[in-house]
Amino acid sequence: MALVVTVSQINRRLALMLKGDKDLQNISVRGEISNLKYHTSGHIYFSVRDDSASIKAVMFRSYAEKLNITLENGMNVVVTGAVQFYERDGVCQLYAYSIDQEEGVGDGALSFEQLKNKLNEEGLFEQKRPLPEIPRSICVVTSETGAAIKDIMNVLSRRYPFVKVKLISVLVQGAEAPESIADGINKAQDSGCDLIIFGRGGGSAEDLSAFNAEVVARAVFASKIPTISAVGHEIDFSISDFVADVRAATPSAAAEIAVPDINDIMNRLEAKRDRIREMALDRIAAGEMQMNNVFSHIELFHPKNKIESDEKNLNRSFALIKKDFANLISKKEMQLKNTAELVDAFDPFKTLERGYSIVFKDNAAIISVNSLKEGDKIKIKLSDGEINALITQ
Repeated sequence: MALVVTVSQINRRLALMLKGDKDLQNISVRGEISNLKYHTSGHIYFSVRDDSASIKAVMFRSYAEKLNITLENGMNVVVTGAVQFYERDGVCQLYAYSIDQEEGVGDGALSFEQLKNKLNEEGLFEQKRPLPEIPRSICVVTSETGAAIKDIMNVLSRRYPFVKVKLISVLVQGAEAPESIADGINKAQDSGCDLIIFGRGGGSAEDLSAFNAEVVARAVFASKIPTISAVGHEIDFSISDFVADVRAATPSAAAEIAVPDINDIMNRLEAKRDRIREMALDRIAAGEMQMNNVFSHIELFHPKNKIESDEKNLNRSFALIKKDFANLISKKEMQLKNTAELVDAFDPFKTLERGYSIVFKDNAAIISVNSLKEGDKIKIKLSDGEINALITQ
């Protein structure tokens, strides 16, 4: 009888086996970064891949804070760390201590850019056709067992349940996926559908790589039916995203774009019905208003109204003139008062009332002792009279 163990026991044993391999506890791995994510916690999550394989990796914040480079997808690096088994999720991971950048970009990123530039120069990215406003039928090119078809059907049935959906099941992952996806798009050409949605649910960069294949891009470009790319990734773009007429971030978003909301259509119909009713009522009201305007026009030009209007204008003008005249008198009185106060303030004889006096010689005011000599007769003016005096010294 085979040994019966729990999942925890298996994962624990695998973890101990890896930890016991000393070579794996301090090892440097050369590869290309993909699926990079800087977490808010300060940890960095990513994968290291080569042409045929990839391994998940994490660099915890304590090591990430010492990192002197900014990581990017497609970067060639050498990652030094320990390979361990994460027991809870059953995942083998590389726990990075340090990361050194190597020159150039990884083969995957380089191939992506080369193909992207090639197809762009050929004009495959320029074809952008409008989508049908209300499609009668839609072809969905994806895996029949994936989450994408379920998400798309859920959204379509909620938004516009009248649309017909035809599923063309294809492989969306693996070496045979690109040819399978391209064949599915080609088959959709004879389906009689108004619109094609192709794609898959989310995954790693490696999982989504089939949609970067040239054969898929050319099949999308050759499609006679408008296309929506619905590859399940919100940030990064695949080659098929650039070629498709419309790119959706997820399969659910593609379904949202593909069909209108039945509730919006009903609301628009109700709004049009209400508008027609309002227009009819407005026409009736306009006729009544025209009739009332005729009577008002007759009343408006009655001589009595003209006399009353002129009388009101005359009274209003008189009141304004009276007000302006009163303001002018008040302003002039204030100016006169200010002028009198200013003249009074500069009257030299006012100073005599405070105990000062003015000395005259020959009716001219003396302002310096140098103007006098012994024997001169002077006159001293006080506030209440004058005094004649003789200069003795």
